[in-house]
Amino acid sequence: MKNSTNVKITSFLCAGALLMAGTVQAQEETKYGRLSGSYETNTIWYFPDDAVYKGSSIFPEDRIGSNNYLKLDYSLGKFSAGIQGDIYMPVLQGYSQELRGAKIVNKYASWTDDNFFVTVGDFFDQYGSGLIFRAYEDRALGINSGVEGVRAGMNFGDFFSITAMMGRPRLYMEYAPTWLRGANATLSLSSLFNIESQYLAIEGSYLSQYDEFRTDSWFNDMEGHNPFSANMNAWSGRLAYEVAGFSSKVEIAGRSASPYLGESGGWEPKSGRAYLVELGYSGYGWGVSLAARHVDYMTMKLTENTDTKYTNGIGNVLNYIPALTRIYTYSLANLDPYQVKSDGEKAAQLDVFYNIRRGTKLGGRYGTKLHVNAAIAYQPDHIMFHRDSNKNSFAYLDASFDFEKQWDKKWKTTLMFAFQRMRGESNMNIMLNRYVVALDGLYKITPKQSLRLELQYLYAPLAEEAYGRDNRNQGSWWAAQLEYNIAPSFSFFVSDMYNYKIEKVHYYSVGMSYSKSRTRIAFTYGRNRAGYVCSGGVCRQMPAYTGINLSITTSF
Repeated sequence: MKNSTNVKITSFLCAGALLMAGTVQAQEETKYGRLSGSYETNTIWYFPDDAVYKGSSIFPEDRIGSNNYLKLDYSLGKFSAGIQGDIYMPVLQGYSQELRGAKIVNKYASWTDDNFFVTVGDFFDQYGSGLIFRAYEDRALGINSGVEGVRAGMNFGDFFSITAMMGRPRLYMEYAPTWLRGANATLSLSSLFNIESQYLAIEGSYLSQYDEFRTDSWFNDMEGHNPFSANMNAWSGRLAYEVAGFSSKVEIAGRSASPYLGESGGWEPKSGRAYLVELGYSGYGWGVSLAARHVDYMTMKLTENTDTKYTNGIGNVLNYIPALTRIYTYSLANLDPYQVKSDGEKAAQLDVFYNIRRGTKLGGRYGTKLHVNAAIAYQPDHIMFHRDSNKNSFAYLDASFDFEKQWDKKWKTTLMFAFQRMRGESNMNIMLNRYVVALDGLYKITPKQSLRLELQYLYAPLAEEAYGRDNRNQGSWWAAQLEYNIAPSFSFFVSDMYNYKIEKVHYYSVGMSYSKSRTRIAFTYGRNRAGYVCSGGVCRQMPAYTGINLSITTSF
């Protein structure tokens, strides 16, 4: 074990040394083009701790985990090329174990002219809101679904543009056994008819996926026949309109039949549909946005391969359903973030900002900011309760209010209140309520030094019928965090979270960060609670752990 640890640390130091050397060389050779790049590492040394390693949280066999990403890009005129390598030695807990070893996960060469571009290699792309296709990288989730192939596009004046692509998508450290062909087009009617005061555009997308595993005998019906085609087709149509602070967007999407496990236990062909409406208005000192969405059987996988290494995990997803719930920065309000259900969901969100003007009685000398957010989601009974029903039942409610006040040049406070109502995790028949209050105060000691105190309290009445049997039914919490910042380089913090009803474990943490130019180094020690790490409604489960975390990000 000791030799293995030394090898990993040595590899880590060598990578850092090579990066620094590359930085100097890139600065000296700008006349031959421009070399840029970035390096990121997230390394954890796990410590034994009986308070957290229990139940589903198992102490890792290898006490060190490290996720590393090195990216280099070169450009000369209209030409650009790049490469990215990912190194997991080994992969951190909570990430898919399919992310193992080291591999080149992205390489490309591209030529971009005024009205034309072509890329050969790996690329990322998204059609509309992502309802039928999104190829992207999210390191916090362990997702890289970039496509290896060819992507090209052309602009016809400023009123029409079209892109097309063909390739195979990445699935963890390999490529999925599937082929994608797609196109996306935008027609700007306002540019076509020289309407300068308004923007009106029509957009459309088409995607074809070939996956021979759809015809595998695994999906045969009771009579031994497979009703599915190896080809899956998807489409999306969008209309966008903007005028005088008002914006609107409507998107309708659909896809051909894919296999779904029916109530009888057999596979059934289900076609997917999705509808998304987004409205917004911003005026002097205020803004409002409203979004509503309906999805039905819109789970789209990179492959239907029944091999568990392909089908399991959040990485095997071809499309993206945008979340319509608030993403909180306060830990207690984000204990159980809502996860989008692409198989079926009706959801809506309202967001309102208002800045009370300075000089008024409520605005004061420095102004006051108000923020209101409300989100609600319903899901079909066949998803929530696994029963044959066309009804939709309540799934999640989140309502919050923020009051931000700048009292003088040195003192600013934020008060947030949130109410959340959700169903139990293991018992969907129970309802759980949560009330969260957070007080955030920032005081500037000097122009470069500041002190920030954050206090949180979560009150959650226990549901007696699920006491001790539901992960969400944990009762009340409190949390606190104190930060000391020295601009522009240093930041120090200490924090604690405590559930005084059931767990009665202190999730303490202490750390610091240092920033210099384009490099940031962060060091943290403490306990981390088991829960979900989410980004835009896509979540991965993080087990509890105790350890030292070293994070380094740099670019040149």
